[in-house]
Amino acid sequence: MQSAYLSSVHATLPRVLSLFDTNPISAMKGVGDRYRWAWKGSDFTNGTFQGAAHGLASLVANNLLPENIPHAVIVKRIEDMISGVGNITRSNGSLDEIMPFESSYCVTALVAFDILSALRLLKRHMTTSRWVEHHATVRPLINFILHSRESHGIISNHLAAGAAALALWKTATGDDVNSALVSTISLIEEHYSPEGWFLEYEGPDPGYQSLALDYLTVLNELAPEHHLSPLLSQAANFLTYMAHPDGSFGGLYGSRNTRFLYPAGIETLASSSEAATSLAAFSRKAHLKNSVVGLLAMDEANLIPMFNSFCRASALEKPILGAPLLPCHSRPFTKTFPDAGLIVHRTQTNYSIVNWRKGGAFYSTSAGSDGGSLAIDSRGKYYTTQISRKNSQIISQDTNSVLIEAPLLRYKMLYPSPISMILLRGLCLTAMRIKFLNGLIKKLLVLLLIKRTTREAGRCRRHIQFEPFTVKDSLVENDIGLELLPLQSFYAVHMASQGYWQSGDKS
Repeated sequence: MQSAYLSSVHATLPRVLSLFDTNPISAMKGVGDRYRWAWKGSDFTNGTFQGAAHGLASLVANNLLPENIPHAVIVKRIEDMISGVGNITRSNGSLDEIMPFESSYCVTALVAFDILSALRLLKRHMTTSRWVEHHATVRPLINFILHSRESHGIISNHLAAGAAALALWKTATGDDVNSALVSTISLIEEHYSPEGWFLEYEGPDPGYQSLALDYLTVLNELAPEHHLSPLLSQAANFLTYMAHPDGSFGGLYGSRNTRFLYPAGIETLASSSEAATSLAAFSRKAHLKNSVVGLLAMDEANLIPMFNSFCRASALEKPILGAPLLPCHSRPFTKTFPDAGLIVHRTQTNYSIVNWRKGGAFYSTSAGSDGGSLAIDSRGKYYTTQISRKNSQIISQDTNSVLIEAPLLRYKMLYPSPISMILLRGLCLTAMRIKFLNGLIKKLLVLLLIKRTTREAGRCRRHIQFEPFTVKDSLVENDIGLELLPLQSFYAVHMASQGYWQSGDKS
């Protein structure tokens, strides 16, 4: 059986291993942020790279390394990576990602999860004293997770990483972390929709939900008393609707515009869920064809989580016989997810998904992807319905069409300038080192870059007919002389994880 994942893992291994400082006399030995230690182009260290220990440990434990790479060499590299974590951990136990002293819950949680997962896999490969020493390196990260919470938004995959890290710590050390573990799981469940999706900022995002499953399946294994299995099955079922007949997945109708597909959680669930079995079969075929965003398309900022997922999936991959049909291959139907703002419509010739909260952003087999209505004013400024709003609404709907009305908001993507970077660095070195102010500034950044509280400049109606698939936009409020632009795939929200290449891209 040809592995859908292992060839990509082996092709990526040289790149991953080259990230880490192996200089025995370097103060950054074992650190993976090459832009920091090699290029000297950054004044802080991105801790995300240290998580590669997990993927490498999966390869060692499951005998999946290439024949020319000795296990002992990789185990030594992993130990250096864990030691490297201790050299870049801040005094409050946190790690950085994109700013110095940012106290990143996300990166601290995922690195703690990855290092503890690696230690769990490699316990027989190291002495007891080394195993204890490496856990001592992780302890400050766990203490940070225990006493911290992201306040700038509900990002379920981050919370899932934190909860899974706490469960791993409890299993390894016996420490009582139940209070934080229960509260984190409760927060995830509180923002879980019965429709089968976990909240990512303003709604569901298929790509990041696949990553959340990577963490939640481990959490479910370690803490079955929390009864997450029904939620995970429902989550897999929701994701089956986001798998497209051309092999792509997710996109502009998701809250974060992502198109990647993390496979490890799905492969874990495939043995107990028919929906996950169908998804696993889809994932393997799509990753082999590169019709979905996968490991080979990742930039360095997202490389390690995807690398780890591919390594884990390589070990989990088993033959699939007779997987149930995905919705995109089933008989014609219409399904609405009211909480998500999604309409999924299948006809004999077309499969389409429409998000009315994003002004009718859609995927369609016949029409491709579109980011919602887009308009321009006489000064060349753009306005769009892509920014999700609760006051976007369905005006009318029948079996073959829907009429959506949504506000047009000014689009202005902000990029760093020398002055803004100086100001931000100043805040990082001063105000953001105070916990309350750190959270407040992050909230302001999210409002500015993602939630976009821009005043409405008008409203647009989008009429979508499903068979044959047609779209017509019209302005219903237009006091500033807006002109509608043709349908197109565009991005109007800040999200670093959008826009990766996949086979079939035409732009």
